Amino acid sequence: YDSYLLPIIKGYLVCRKYEHSVFSEKAEADLQKLLDYSKTTFEQMAVINPAKYQESAKKLNERIKAEWKENTEELLAERKEDLGILKLVSNEKMEIQKILACFNNFSNWPDESIAVQYDNASQKAKEILSKMEFDDEIAAFLKKVKNKEASLLDLTDPIINWIRREELSGNIMLSIKN
Repeated sequence: YDSYLLPIIKGYLVCRKYEHSVFSEKAEADLQKLLDYSKTTFEQMAVINPAKYQESAKKLNERIKAEWKENTEELLAERKEDLGILKLVSNEKMEIQKILACFNNFSNWPDESIAVQYDNASQKAKEILSKMEFDDEIAAFLKKVKNKEASLLDLTDPIINWIRREELSGNIMLSIKN
């Protein structure tokens, strides 16, 4: 119980604190079966087929972690992309790198400390993105710069003003296309 089911339950309870945490009916049913079996085992003080129990717990653990990772990656994809692009030109590269690492860690099965770190990193990401007034036009421009597709035609007045306001002029370079 301690080695197989308890870690699943602890992680599951942490995950359920987040709105994007949706597990399949199969995963929920398998969890309920393991809980019921564990309850019966404790009540009867008799273990029946521990190998099957271990295998069921292992499969549930793999399934539920995979579902969590998929849901979390989907939730964080846009913010991770925005932060990754912003990291290329920002003066807060190290802070953004820490946030991205925390997001990646959170995508794995979280525990309480990882959840707290994620909550703090998520708040910091919101602050950085809002402080820099990072809008869709700027994001599109920076994506083009990243992919070496930006031209002088992409440098609109709002983008130039943003670059100057954020003091990023020395962080963005132009090149001549051959």
